[in-house]
Amino acid sequence: MRLFIYLIKQAYLNIKQNVMFSAAVIMTMAIALGALLCVATLAYVMLIKPLPYPEQDQLYAVDQQLINSENKTDSNAFIYPNLMHLYQNQQVFEHSALMYLDGSVVTSLPSEPMMEIKYVSPQWFKLLNINTIIGRPFNDNEALNTYNPVAVLSYHTWQTEFSSDPNILNKNITLDGKSFSIIGVIDPAFKELPIAGAGYNTQLYLPWDFNSVSEHDRKQWGNDDGGLMFIGKTASGSTLSVEQMSQQLTQLIDQQWQIQVSDQHFFKDWRIQINTSPLKTKIISGSTKTVYLLLIGAIGLTLISIANIANLLLSRNAERQQQLAITAAVGATSRHIFYTLLCEIGLLMIAAMVFAQFIAVLGFDLLHYYLNDHLPRLNELSLNGVSVLVSFGSLIILTLALSYVAKRSVNYRALNASLQASGKGNAVQVSKNTRSAFIISQVAIATTLIFINVLLFKDALTLIEQPLGYQPDHTYAIVLSVPEMKKEARLSQLNALKTALSNTAKIDIVSQSMRPSIFGTYALTTAHDNKGYSISGKDIDEHYFKLINQRLLAGDNFTQQQVDNREPLIIVNDIFAKRLAQHGDVIGTTFNNGARIIGIVESITIPGTSVKHPRFYYSASRTRNMLLVKVKPNQSLTREEVIKIIKSVDKRLSLFSFSSLTHNKEQRLFSATTTATVTTALTIITLILSAIGLFGVLKYSTRMRRFEIGTRMAIGANGRTILSMIIKENLLALLAGLIASVAILLIIYFSIKQPLTQLNVIELITIYLSTSVTVIVVCFFACYLPVQHFIKQPVINNLKTSE
Repeated sequence: MRLFIYLIKQAYLNIKQNVMFSAAVIMTMAIALGALLCVATLAYVMLIKPLPYPEQDQLYAVDQQLINSENKTDSNAFIYPNLMHLYQNQQVFEHSALMYLDGSVVTSLPSEPMMEIKYVSPQWFKLLNINTIIGRPFNDNEALNTYNPVAVLSYHTWQTEFSSDPNILNKNITLDGKSFSIIGVIDPAFKELPIAGAGYNTQLYLPWDFNSVSEHDRKQWGNDDGGLMFIGKTASGSTLSVEQMSQQLTQLIDQQWQIQVSDQHFFKDWRIQINTSPLKTKIISGSTKTVYLLLIGAIGLTLISIANIANLLLSRNAERQQQLAITAAVGATSRHIFYTLLCEIGLLMIAAMVFAQFIAVLGFDLLHYYLNDHLPRLNELSLNGVSVLVSFGSLIILTLALSYVAKRSVNYRALNASLQASGKGNAVQVSKNTRSAFIISQVAIATTLIFINVLLFKDALTLIEQPLGYQPDHTYAIVLSVPEMKKEARLSQLNALKTALSNTAKIDIVSQSMRPSIFGTYALTTAHDNKGYSISGKDIDEHYFKLINQRLLAGDNFTQQQVDNREPLIIVNDIFAKRLAQHGDVIGTTFNNGARIIGIVESITIPGTSVKHPRFYYSASRTRNMLLVKVKPNQSLTREEVIKIIKSVDKRLSLFSFSSLTHNKEQRLFSATTTATVTTALTIITLILSAIGLFGVLKYSTRMRRFEIGTRMAIGANGRTILSMIIKENLLALLAGLIASVAILLIIYFSIKQPLTQLNVIELITIYLSTSVTVIVVCFFACYLPVQHFIKQPVINNLKTSE
């Protein structure tokens, strides 16, 4: 114990005497380990940690796929009557629940907020063990077809909109002209199920019966709706596999659907496929690639940092040879020297790990702030048992590994010789194999990380810079909440609002259309050959194309009269036109529903996507509650201004949502923008860390060979010859590192089993060669900078035996 205390004190004094060295080691490892700890915790929460619901391994999500006659997926959303048939007749799950996502304006509150709503069956609360702190959740009184108008508030809604009113029960809340009695407030301990998407927070729960699907659409067997969802819970001990569940449910739904659409020629040879997946798998689908890439990046940076720290330790050992020699001379054994190094490195790693905890917590906050809408379960991130395990495991492994490397650099027998020679001409050197191993590892890791980052950056930049085919600038999307009224009154009301908006000085154009990124899916069948198409479409008015500056390529735009009369006319984009062009000029082509093509427009790209799809446009109803407003140059529009205009027309009207198309574009490109930013930062950090590491290794190697360099220069070698010698000696390690990077990339590719990019082979080879050239250039300067110091100084200085 006394020896241990003595070694700790000596280690502390050594650290204190070398502040710059200690600070460099601690901060380098703290940043690297903090990032690793943050990402490792994220990976645990998303990929391993059970969901915070009872018997979560028995919970499953069920999805519907509509497969067309070409055996391609036409849609991935439930058809309402299919969902109801599934809920009422399935035998796979012991318990099941329905959920529909929507939103609505609460007109009973002074601020008329728009709330995110889940319409659920009572079992939703039971399956997820959702408790209330006030009142009760839904029960059999809110079962299907009971139409009991009650509501349950989220805890946040109760706090913000009702000021935590303790007498909230049985107060009413009004939406779309319907009044609901509040019967409960959700327990704040409940973790939101992110099945509706990362960052989605339910503000209000209403019974399933009141979902906003119209009575007409509830009976349509061809209309799908992405807001419809189904979860089920199997009985304990169920032996059904996921494939068997999917097969049984597919048979149940497809049989019924085929009967219902048998008289519709469009759906000939189409089918329904039901897919069942564990609820946890459903939640993280689409996010696993991001997590793995973050993990690879964090591990790569940590390995580079470790290599750099190891190199610092080796250089420091070389500088401490006299001190170590004295220690050996007074009786210290090889084991004692190892313990000395172990204590010193252990203290440094403990300090680094303490700082790493704070950096990890900062990382959690940054992830939650920037990626909450893109990665699920971020609200569960915190330092936990896994974080502690990773911390202690990293601490022990790093301390032992670095101590071992440092010990291997100490030649115990050479220490006595060094002491006897007073340290002159007998510098303790790190073996050539060790130095080569450092170079290989630095080059391999750096090349791998830079290559992956460049791939991701290029894909992200392509999404960001691609032409959209329309202009989102200075344009705002408005969605109104309109109370129930007769069609004539609604028409008059909306016409008055359009007039009021048009008469506003800063507003240029008003269109009764939805924003460009929203499309529905429709079935069209050409009249001349009875060929069916499942095509994206949207309803617009005569001002839409001019407002967003979408180019008309051929034919005519809608006229005011045609929109007023809802004439069966459509305009197709150039991609859909090409699909129809085999029959000749597409203008004038008619469909079985009576629609006729009158024009062709340039296709657009939805921000955040890379593929243009065939689409068509038809005339909108003048009672449509969605508007696009374009302001004049150098002008802007605020939510408050819009509300003021709306209320001046009719106080019964409410603003459901308001956003600029530029903001919508930025939201859709957020993932690409974040990827571009992060990959750029990681590439720069990787290059800097690699350059520092390579420079350190080669500087140490060159310094140890100063006498040799001086001798060669004394007999006539010039600077170019010396530099060429250094480069050639490290060339093999450089090539080995590049080859190792290829092997690592192949391992990553086959492990992830997902394409990192859409680039072709030629582009991939070009990027890899560019990455390799960059790393080679860094290696060249890492060779040149240490050697140029000795080349430029007088030869006699290099021939001295001591610095």
